[in-house]
Amino acid sequence: MGRRRTPGISRIDQPEKRTHGFFVRLSRKGKRYSGFFGDKGHGGRGRALKAAEAYYQKLLKKHKAVTRRDWLQIRRRKGRSPYIGVQRIVVTHVYWKATWSPRKGVVRKRQFSVRKHGAAQARALALRARREALASLGDTPMTKVRKRRGPRNAPG
Repeated sequence: MGRRRTPGISRIDQPEKRTHGFFVRLSRKGKRYSGFFGDKGHGGRGRALKAAEAYYQKLLKKHKAVTRRDWLQIRRRKGRSPYIGVQRIVVTHVYWKATWSPRKGVVRKRQFSVRKHGAAQARALALRARREALASLGDTPMTKVRKRRGPRNAPG
C-alpha cells in the first residue's frame, strides 16, 4: 500500500494474530492519543479507513497544532545539558552554544567562549540568546515536513 495522505494513520496486518485494521496516533505536549479501527468491526477495509480518518480529524480539532516555539522546547534526547537548545561544547576550546530554528530548513546558532566570558557568564549568555530567539518567534503552527525521495540533485 502506498503512502497515506494522513500521516497519523498506519495500516496493521498481522495474520498470525488475526489483526487487520488502521491504527491512529497523535502526540501533543507529552501525551499520546491513539485508536484502532479493525476491518471486521467496521464492515471492511474502506469503512475502517474512513472511521480512522474521521477520528484523526477529530483529534486534530480537539488538540491544536504545535507552534514552532512549542516544537523547539521539546527535549528530543537525553544530553548532559539540563537546558533544551543550549549545550556546553568541548573541542579545542570550551564554549556554550545556543541553537534554534526560526523556520523550516533554517538553523541558527550562537556561541559564547568560556575563556572570554567565564563559565557562568558564557552559559548565561547562551541561555539569554536562546530565550530571546524563542520570544521573537510567532505562535504560527508548524508546517508539514515532507520527506524527499531520492537524491537531491536527481534529474527530472
